[in-house]
Amino acid sequence: MPLESTNGRLKPKEFEPLLDSQQAASLMGVHPETIKRRARRGELPGIKLGKVWRFRASGLNAYIRELTR
Repeated sequence: MPLESTNGRLKPKEFEPLLDSQQAASLMGVHPETIKRRARRGELPGIKLGKVWRFRASGLNAYIRELTR
């Protein structure tokens, strides 16, 4: 488990569950293929585990914030 430092003390970081392309698409209001295409191009932060793309909600949020700048 990853660790984070707080006041010089290490404590476990919380694990952020990963979303699949269908869940990510639902959150963003787009088609799942749009999500996968943007991830393949490197536009959207994601990781491919085997044949399945996975995304962090925080990564999707950062992507949206960047688009609105």
